[in-house]
Amino acid sequence: MDIRTISSHNLIPVIEPAFLKQSPDEFLAENGGFLSEVAVVGKSTSGFVHYRSATAPTDRETNEFFSTFSTIADSIGIKVYGFINGLADSFLAKNLGYSAIKDGGNPNVNFVDPFKTSYVNYLKSITTEIIGFPVQGIVYDNIRFPHEEYSFCENCCRRFSERYGIERIFSLSDIQQDNQLLGHWLQWRKDALEAILAKISESLIAKGGLDANFTIDIDPTLDGRRGALIQFGQDIDVIGKYGTPTIHLSAWTAYPSAVDDPEYQPLLKNLNFVKEFQDRAQTGVNLFIWGAENENVLNIIDALKKEITIKSIFIQNHFPSDYQKRREIHLGLS
Repeated sequence: MDIRTISSHNLIPVIEPAFLKQSPDEFLAENGGFLSEVAVVGKSTSGFVHYRSATAPTDRETNEFFSTFSTIADSIGIKVYGFINGLADSFLAKNLGYSAIKDGGNPNVNFVDPFKTSYVNYLKSITTEIIGFPVQGIVYDNIRFPHEEYSFCENCCRRFSERYGIERIFSLSDIQQDNQLLGHWLQWRKDALEAILAKISESLIAKGGLDANFTIDIDPTLDGRRGALIQFGQDIDVIGKYGTPTIHLSAWTAYPSAVDDPEYQPLLKNLNFVKEFQDRAQTGVNLFIWGAENENVLNIIDALKKEITIKSIFIQNHFPSDYQKRREIHLGLS
Protein backbone atom coordinates (compact mmCIF):
# COMPACT_ATOMS: atom_id res chain seq x y z
CA MET A 1 0.00 0.00 0.00
CA ASP A 2 1.60 3.23 -1.09
CA ILE A 3 1.88 6.46 0.88
CA ARG A 4 -0.82 8.23 -1.10
CA THR A 5 -3.35 5.48 -0.44
CA ILE A 6 -2.55 5.50 3.26
CA SER A 7 -2.95 9.26 3.51
CA SER A 8 -6.10 9.35 1.37
CA HIS A 9 -7.83 7.15 3.97
CA ASN A 10 -6.88 9.58 6.76
CA LEU A 11 -4.28 7.17 8.10
CA ILE A 12 -0.85 8.30 9.27
CA PRO A 13 2.08 6.68 7.43
CA VAL A 14 5.13 5.69 9.47
CA ILE A 15 8.36 6.50 7.64
CA GLU A 16 11.58 4.61 8.46
CA PRO A 17 14.52 6.64 7.06
CA ALA A 18 16.85 3.65 6.75
CA PHE A 19 14.23 1.75 4.74
CA LEU A 20 13.02 4.60 2.56
CA LYS A 21 16.14 5.18 0.43
CA GLN A 22 14.98 8.71 -0.40
CA SER A 23 16.01 12.09 0.91
CA PRO A 24 13.40 14.20 2.73
CA ASP A 25 13.27 16.54 -0.29
CA GLU A 26 12.66 13.66 -2.70
CA PHE A 27 10.01 12.05 -0.52
CA LEU A 28 8.13 15.29 0.12
CA ALA A 29 8.34 16.35 -3.52
CA GLU A 30 6.68 13.06 -4.44
CA ASN A 31 4.18 12.77 -1.59
CA GLY A 32 3.96 16.09 0.25
CA GLY A 33 0.86 17.25 -1.57
CA PHE A 34 -1.07 14.23 -0.29
CA LEU A 35 0.05 14.34 3.34
CA SER A 36 -1.44 16.09 6.34
CA GLU A 37 0.21 14.00 9.06
CA VAL A 38 3.16 11.63 9.11
CA ALA A 39 5.19 9.76 11.73
CA VAL A 40 8.95 9.66 11.15
CA VAL A 41 11.27 7.30 13.00
CA GLY A 42 13.75 9.34 14.98
CA LYS A 43 15.33 6.39 16.81
CA SER A 44 15.43 2.95 15.22
CA THR A 45 15.66 -0.48 16.84
CA SER A 46 19.29 -0.42 15.72
CA GLY A 47 19.81 2.16 18.47
CA PHE A 48 20.86 4.79 15.94
CA VAL A 49 19.06 8.09 15.52
CA HIS A 50 18.36 9.99 12.32
CA TYR A 51 19.53 13.46 13.28
CA ARG A 52 22.74 14.90 14.67
CA SER A 53 22.64 13.98 18.34
CA ALA A 54 24.74 14.94 21.31
CA THR A 55 23.36 11.89 23.14
CA ALA A 56 22.92 8.88 20.87
CA PRO A 57 24.85 7.36 17.95
CA THR A 58 23.76 8.86 14.63
CA ASP A 59 23.16 6.77 11.51
CA ARG A 60 25.81 7.86 9.01
CA GLU A 61 23.55 7.57 5.97
CA THR A 62 20.50 9.30 7.46
CA ASN A 63 22.21 11.66 9.88
CA GLU A 64 19.98 14.64 9.10
CA PHE A 65 16.83 12.94 7.81
CA PHE A 66 14.60 13.54 10.81
CA SER A 67 15.71 17.11 11.42
CA THR A 68 15.43 18.06 7.76
CA PHE A 69 12.14 16.26 7.19
CA SER A 70 10.40 17.74 10.23
CA THR A 71 11.55 21.25 9.36
CA ILE A 72 10.44 21.09 5.71
CA ALA A 73 7.16 19.35 6.59
CA ASP A 74 6.34 21.98 9.18
CA SER A 75 6.97 24.75 6.65
CA ILE A 76 4.38 23.27 4.25
CA GLY A 77 1.77 22.48 6.88
CA ILE A 78 2.38 18.76 7.46
CA LYS A 79 2.19 17.63 11.08
CA VAL A 80 5.00 15.31 12.18
CA TYR A 81 5.09 12.74 14.95
CA GLY A 82 8.48 11.59 16.16
CA PHE A 83 8.59 7.77 16.38
CA ILE A 84 10.98 6.51 19.06
CA ASN A 85 11.93 2.88 19.65
CA GLY A 86 12.44 2.56 23.35
CA LEU A 87 14.03 -0.53 24.86
CA ALA A 88 14.64 -2.24 21.51
CA ASP A 89 18.17 -0.92 21.03
CA SER A 90 20.72 -3.23 19.41
CA PHE A 91 23.54 -0.73 19.84
CA LEU A 92 23.46 -0.49 23.63
CA ALA A 93 22.03 -3.96 24.28
CA LYS A 94 25.28 -5.43 22.96
CA ASN A 95 26.84 -3.94 26.08
CA LEU A 96 26.23 -6.58 28.75
CA GLY A 97 25.78 -3.83 31.29
CA TYR A 98 22.54 -2.94 29.51
CA SER A 99 21.33 -6.26 28.06
CA ALA A 100 18.03 -7.69 29.21
CA ILE A 101 18.86 -11.05 30.83
CA LYS A 102 16.74 -14.09 30.09
CA ASP A 103 15.78 -16.65 32.72
CA GLY A 104 18.86 -18.90 32.79
CA GLY A 105 21.33 -16.06 32.33
CA ASN A 106 21.54 -15.47 28.58
CA PRO A 107 21.76 -11.80 27.56
CA ASN A 108 19.53 -10.39 24.84
CA VAL A 109 21.69 -8.24 22.58
CA ASN A 110 18.68 -6.50 21.01
CA PHE A 111 16.75 -5.36 24.09
CA VAL A 112 17.82 -3.21 27.01
CA ASP A 113 16.85 -4.20 30.56
CA PRO A 114 13.90 -2.03 31.68
CA PHE A 115 15.43 -1.78 35.15
CA LYS A 116 18.48 0.16 33.88
CA THR A 117 17.77 3.67 35.17
CA SER A 118 20.75 5.13 33.32
CA TYR A 119 19.16 4.00 30.05
CA VAL A 120 15.86 5.60 31.01
CA ASN A 121 17.68 8.91 31.49
CA TYR A 122 19.32 8.35 28.10
CA LEU A 123 15.92 7.79 26.50
CA LYS A 124 14.60 10.94 28.12
CA SER A 125 17.53 12.89 26.64
CA ILE A 126 16.75 11.55 23.17
CA THR A 127 13.13 12.58 23.66
CA THR A 128 14.24 16.09 24.61
CA GLU A 129 16.34 16.31 21.44
CA ILE A 130 13.56 15.09 19.16
CA ILE A 131 10.91 17.44 20.53
CA GLY A 132 13.36 20.25 19.90
CA PHE A 133 12.36 19.84 16.23
CA PRO A 134 8.90 20.90 14.99
CA VAL A 135 6.79 17.90 16.03
CA GLN A 136 3.26 17.70 17.34
CA GLY A 137 3.85 14.58 19.38
CA ILE A 138 5.74 11.35 19.98
CA VAL A 139 4.92 7.71 19.37
CA TYR A 140 6.93 5.43 21.65
CA ASP A 141 7.31 1.81 20.59
CA ASN A 142 8.92 -1.07 22.49
CA ILE A 143 8.52 0.23 26.01
CA ARG A 144 8.27 -3.35 27.18
CA PHE A 145 10.05 -6.52 28.21
CA PRO A 146 11.11 -8.62 25.23
CA HIS A 147 9.35 -11.77 26.51
CA GLU A 148 7.92 -13.24 29.71
CA GLU A 149 11.31 -14.81 30.55
CA TYR A 150 12.88 -11.40 31.28
CA SER A 151 14.51 -9.76 33.20
CA PHE A 152 16.70 -11.95 35.36
CA CYS A 153 19.82 -9.86 35.76
CA GLU A 154 21.71 -10.35 39.01
CA ASN A 155 20.64 -6.99 40.41
CA CYS A 156 16.99 -7.55 39.41
CA CYS A 157 16.89 -10.94 41.12
CA ARG A 158 18.61 -9.64 44.24
CA ARG A 159 16.17 -6.76 44.65
CA PHE A 160 13.13 -8.92 44.01
CA SER A 161 14.29 -11.65 46.39
CA GLU A 162 14.98 -9.14 49.16
CA ARG A 163 11.60 -7.48 48.76
CA TYR A 164 9.60 -10.73 48.86
CA GLY A 165 11.81 -12.88 51.08
CA ILE A 166 12.78 -15.63 48.66
CA GLU A 167 16.05 -17.24 47.67
CA ARG A 168 18.19 -14.99 45.49
CA ILE A 169 18.58 -17.64 42.79
CA PHE A 170 15.17 -18.41 41.31
CA SER A 171 13.58 -19.09 37.94
CA LEU A 172 10.36 -18.12 36.23
CA SER A 173 9.13 -21.65 36.86
CA ASP A 174 9.68 -21.17 40.60
CA ILE A 175 7.62 -17.98 40.53
CA GLN A 176 4.81 -19.55 38.50
CA GLN A 177 4.32 -22.25 41.12
CA ASP A 178 3.18 -19.64 43.67
CA ASN A 179 0.19 -17.54 42.55
CA GLN A 180 0.85 -14.83 45.12
CA LEU A 181 4.50 -14.57 44.12
CA LEU A 182 3.53 -14.53 40.44
CA GLY A 183 1.23 -11.60 41.18
CA HIS A 184 4.14 -9.76 42.82
CA TRP A 185 6.37 -10.53 39.82
CA LEU A 186 3.87 -9.20 37.30
CA GLN A 187 3.38 -6.06 39.36
CA TRP A 188 7.17 -5.69 39.70
CA ARG A 189 7.60 -5.69 35.95
CA LYS A 190 4.61 -3.40 35.40
CA ASP A 191 6.02 -0.92 37.91
CA ALA A 192 9.36 -0.92 36.07
CA LEU A 193 7.67 0.13 32.83
CA GLU A 194 5.56 2.74 34.58
CA ALA A 195 8.73 4.31 35.98
CA ILE A 196 9.99 4.63 32.39
CA LEU A 197 6.73 6.16 31.17
CA ALA A 198 6.75 8.67 34.02
CA LYS A 199 10.35 9.68 33.38
CA ILE A 200 10.20 10.19 29.63
CA SER A 201 6.84 11.96 29.93
CA GLU A 202 8.57 14.69 31.92
CA SER A 203 10.14 16.04 28.73
CA LEU A 204 6.78 16.24 26.96
CA ILE A 205 5.15 17.97 29.92
CA ALA A 206 7.98 20.49 30.06
CA LYS A 207 7.43 21.22 26.36
CA GLY A 208 3.82 22.13 27.01
CA GLY A 209 2.10 18.77 26.91
CA LEU A 210 2.93 17.41 23.48
CA ASP A 211 0.82 14.49 22.29
CA ALA A 212 2.20 11.26 23.81
CA ASN A 213 1.38 7.83 22.40
CA PHE A 214 2.66 4.48 23.68
CA THR A 215 2.29 1.17 21.87
CA ILE A 216 0.96 -1.96 23.53
CA ASP A 217 1.50 -5.23 21.65
CA ILE A 218 -1.71 -7.17 21.15
CA ASP A 219 -1.62 -10.49 19.37
CA PRO A 220 -4.61 -12.85 18.97
CA THR A 221 -2.44 -15.74 20.18
CA LEU A 222 -1.66 -14.04 23.50
CA ASP A 223 -5.05 -13.59 25.20
CA GLY A 224 -5.39 -9.85 24.78
CA ARG A 225 -4.73 -7.77 27.85
CA ARG A 226 -3.54 -10.69 29.98
CA GLY A 227 -1.05 -11.70 27.34
CA ALA A 228 0.36 -8.20 27.04
CA LEU A 229 0.89 -8.09 30.80
CA ILE A 230 2.43 -11.55 31.15
CA GLN A 231 4.61 -11.41 28.08
CA PHE A 232 5.64 -7.76 27.95
CA GLY A 233 4.71 -6.17 31.28
CA GLN A 234 2.34 -3.78 29.48
CA ASP A 235 -0.96 -2.63 30.98
CA ILE A 236 -3.40 -0.33 29.19
CA ASP A 237 -4.47 1.47 32.38
CA VAL A 238 -0.85 2.28 33.24
CA ILE A 239 -0.17 3.52 29.73
CA GLY A 240 -3.35 5.59 29.81
CA LYS A 241 -1.98 7.64 32.72
CA TYR A 242 0.78 9.05 30.53
CA GLY A 243 -0.61 9.16 27.01
CA THR A 244 -2.79 7.46 24.44
CA PRO A 245 -2.55 3.65 24.34
CA THR A 246 -1.62 2.66 20.80
CA ILE A 247 -2.68 -0.88 20.01
CA HIS A 248 0.04 -2.59 17.97
CA LEU A 249 -2.40 -4.83 16.21
CA SER A 250 -1.43 -8.43 15.36
CA ALA A 251 2.20 -7.58 15.83
CA TRP A 252 3.37 -11.16 15.31
CA THR A 253 0.39 -12.97 13.79
CA ALA A 254 -0.96 -12.08 10.36
CA TYR A 255 -4.11 -9.99 10.58
CA PRO A 256 -7.23 -11.23 8.76
CA SER A 257 -7.84 -9.91 5.26
CA ALA A 258 -11.62 -9.66 5.70
CA VAL A 259 -14.18 -9.62 8.51
CA ASP A 260 -15.53 -13.01 7.44
CA ASP A 261 -12.10 -14.64 7.83
CA PRO A 262 -11.93 -17.14 10.73
CA GLU A 263 -9.19 -15.03 12.33
CA TYR A 264 -11.34 -11.91 12.69
CA GLN A 265 -13.54 -12.94 15.63
CA PRO A 266 -10.58 -14.07 17.79
CA LEU A 267 -8.94 -10.73 17.02
CA LEU A 268 -12.06 -8.87 18.04
CA LYS A 269 -12.37 -10.91 21.23
CA ASN A 270 -8.81 -9.99 22.15
CA LEU A 271 -9.75 -6.32 21.89
CA ASN A 272 -12.67 -6.48 24.34
CA PHE A 273 -10.43 -5.04 27.03
CA VAL A 274 -9.94 -1.94 24.88
CA LYS A 275 -13.68 -1.21 24.94
CA GLU A 276 -13.67 -1.73 28.70
CA PHE A 277 -10.77 0.70 29.03
CA GLN A 278 -12.61 3.26 26.93
CA ASP A 279 -15.68 2.98 29.15
CA ARG A 280 -13.51 3.64 32.20
CA ALA A 281 -11.30 6.34 30.76
CA GLN A 282 -13.79 7.94 28.38
CA THR A 283 -11.17 8.30 25.69
CA GLY A 284 -10.16 6.71 22.42
CA VAL A 285 -7.10 4.67 21.55
CA ASN A 286 -4.77 4.59 18.55
CA LEU A 287 -3.86 1.71 16.27
CA PHE A 288 -0.43 0.88 14.90
CA ILE A 289 -0.19 -1.66 12.10
CA TRP A 290 2.98 -2.67 10.32
CA GLY A 291 3.47 -4.84 7.26
CA ALA A 292 0.40 -3.29 5.56
CA GLU A 293 1.63 -4.16 2.10
CA ASN A 294 -1.81 -4.20 0.45
CA GLU A 295 -5.22 -2.60 0.94
CA ASN A 296 -6.90 -5.59 2.61
CA VAL A 297 -6.11 -4.10 5.99
CA LEU A 298 -8.44 -1.19 5.21
CA ASN A 299 -11.42 -3.56 5.53
CA ILE A 300 -10.27 -4.59 9.00
CA ILE A 301 -9.69 -0.98 10.04
CA ASP A 302 -13.17 0.04 8.90
CA ALA A 303 -14.69 -2.85 10.85
CA LEU A 304 -12.72 -2.03 14.00
CA LYS A 305 -13.83 1.60 13.84
CA LYS A 306 -17.38 0.34 14.38
CA GLU A 307 -16.30 -1.54 17.49
CA ILE A 308 -13.93 0.82 19.27
CA THR A 309 -13.27 4.56 19.31
CA ILE A 310 -10.04 5.12 17.41
CA LYS A 311 -8.27 8.47 17.52
CA SER A 312 -5.35 7.96 15.14
CA ILE A 313 -4.13 5.06 13.01
CA PHE A 314 -0.42 4.71 12.24
CA ILE A 315 0.42 2.51 9.25
CA GLN A 316 3.84 1.17 8.25
CA ASN A 317 3.55 -0.35 4.78
CA HIS A 318 6.41 -2.78 5.32
CA PHE A 319 7.81 -4.97 8.06
CA PRO A 320 10.90 -3.75 9.90
CA SER A 321 14.22 -4.91 8.52
CA ASP A 322 14.91 -6.89 11.71
CA TYR A 323 11.42 -8.45 11.79
CA GLN A 324 12.65 -12.05 11.75
CA LYS A 325 15.06 -11.45 14.61
CA ARG A 326 12.40 -9.72 16.68
CA ARG A 327 9.88 -12.47 15.94
CA GLU A 328 12.35 -15.05 17.28
CA ILE A 329 12.59 -13.05 20.49
CA HIS A 330 8.79 -12.90 20.67
CA LEU A 331 8.58 -16.68 20.29
CA GLY A 332 11.18 -17.22 22.98
CA LEU A 333 13.68 -18.69 20.53
CA SER A 334 16.45 -16.20 21.31
